[in-house]
Amino acid sequence: MDWKKILIGKWSWKRPFYSLFWCYVLLTFYGCFMADNIIFQPPGTPYPKNRAGFFSIGKGHEAVAIFHLKPGPEMPTILWSHGNAQNLKSLKPALESFHIKGFGVISYDYPGYGESDGKPTEKGCYEAIEKTYRYLVEDQGVAPEKIILVGQSVGSGPTCWLASQRNHHSVVLVSPFLSAYQAVTHIPIFPGDRFPNHRHLKKVNSPLLVIHGEEDQVVPFSNGKKLFELSPATDKKLIAVPKAGHNDIFLKGDLDLSLIFLEMAAK
Repeated sequence: MDWKKILIGKWSWKRPFYSLFWCYVLLTFYGCFMADNIIFQPPGTPYPKNRAGFFSIGKGHEAVAIFHLKPGPEMPTILWSHGNAQNLKSLKPALESFHIKGFGVISYDYPGYGESDGKPTEKGCYEAIEKTYRYLVEDQGVAPEKIILVGQSVGSGPTCWLASQRNHHSVVLVSPFLSAYQAVTHIPIFPGDRFPNHRHLKKVNSPLLVIHGEEDQVVPFSNGKKLFELSPATDKKLIAVPKAGHNDIFLKGDLDLSLIFLEMAAK
């Protein structure tokens, strides 16, 4: 019995193309139905017992958990969108450190993160940051020109989207990707991509700062560099952090974010 023929079949010059086609179909199918499980990795960290600054906006299943501390006189407010394995609990110390310097700070949890209900999706993240922004502007009376949008890693997705939709002062992107798929594939070859930052940022003319580790193995440095190049902003800056990866960028970069935000606010 010719087991090789049974298992592999008859050789044909068409076979490699058939194999590539079916691999593409399977990867496309996997991406369409499983990408959200890879992009979003909600930590199970509960919120602290000290609830100062923590509350929810909205009602029922559409409620969004936020952490908000008001600014000092004439100071801007930082609207921070966190990374995929963070929630408000882990971000709280950083936000408090900025507030000590006088900044207003606000962040929110994506659906399925922390105490935000629902399942994390691209659309759900857009809706969450939109509600947070409207709370700042409509309920708290914060002027859009006093809002600095900050997005880290997956948080660059909702940040770039909001920046293309709403007025604001400036944008800071930390370890951002061109799009969720292109962080892996480098080129847009699959349908159903998430967070097309490269498209949204082309519509944003406000001051831009991109911070990216040169040795980032999760989201390659080329992503942040390309976003910087695609931006039509006339006032923009790229900080390339040598020897820094994805999760140690602030440690390796020895960056004083408070000073950076003050410089952004002065623009």
